[in-house]
Amino acid sequence: MTHRLCTLYLIGFFGLLLAVLILSSCGSSPVVQKGPVADQDLERFNRAAQQAFDIGKLQQAAAFYRKALERAYLGDDSGAIIDAQYNLAVCLMKLQSYLEALEVVRQAKAKMARAGQSNSADFLLLEATILQRTGNSEQAWNITDQILATTPPASSIIQSRTHFLRGLIANQRGDMVKLRETIVSLGKPKEFQLRADRWELLGYLAMAEHNWAEAVEAFDEAAKLRQEVLDYRSMVRVLALAGEASERAGRAKAAAVRYLRAGRSAALQGDDDHAQNWLIKAERLANQAGDDHIAQESRAYLKQIQDTH
Repeated sequence: MTHRLCTLYLIGFFGLLLAVLILSSCGSSPVVQKGPVADQDLERFNRAAQQAFDIGKLQQAAAFYRKALERAYLGDDSGAIIDAQYNLAVCLMKLQSYLEALEVVRQAKAKMARAGQSNSADFLLLEATILQRTGNSEQAWNITDQILATTPPASSIIQSRTHFLRGLIANQRGDMVKLRETIVSLGKPKEFQLRADRWELLGYLAMAEHNWAEAVEAFDEAAKLRQEVLDYRSMVRVLALAGEASERAGRAKAAAVRYLRAGRSAALQGDDDHAQNWLIKAERLANQAGDDHIAQESRAYLKQIQDTH
């Protein structure tokens, strides 16, 4: 069974042990164990990590996944080792510890290769995403080619997320032809996360074409959808993009509002660097628009960040 960032299972080991003790004390025949016994410590670490991840406590989630990885090594459980490595790498990537995340992914790939296993599409996508975020767009693009050429084909969700990543790379390169192609390849998905991906790419395309109003609309919609799935880190990123598009459109107050929302959420997530940047912009634009309330709230959050350092 897999533990990759959501699928956890629990077998009632203690209940089974109690039943064995009771029956053996009555002189009954030995109870035949059905299937393997779950490692309760491993399950506990995975469960705690998942819970921390779900509420955005990424440092805590990473710490628990490290414990799960240690436990998996202790039990020489290959499947659990690979799952823990994948989950840890996701946490590290979201914490922007890209080099360490990449090292964990490559350790897992090496382990799979030694076992004669091919690289799974989800690991390839994770590696490509990390590479894209570190500026290695050429390597990332080559891996996405590999994912899309996989036989049998990767799942529809992996393929869609791969097209989204290709869209991000195309936008970084300023290749609007490829960006349009990835938007077409995404189609019109129903899943909130994939719909958010599509709106985000539409926002980048509108920005490139200087269609500021369309860009604001697209990024606002992406932020709303990311909020629906509790993806707050991605939410603040597209909120800030909506702020940038509003600023370029000359709408100072609208930009200030979006930068404030992004900065406030980022501050509460512990992302102080981005939070300060966005809050400073919010204060400046609020002053420009003559909105004292937004300016004061921006300063208040900036002071909270400064007081914690």
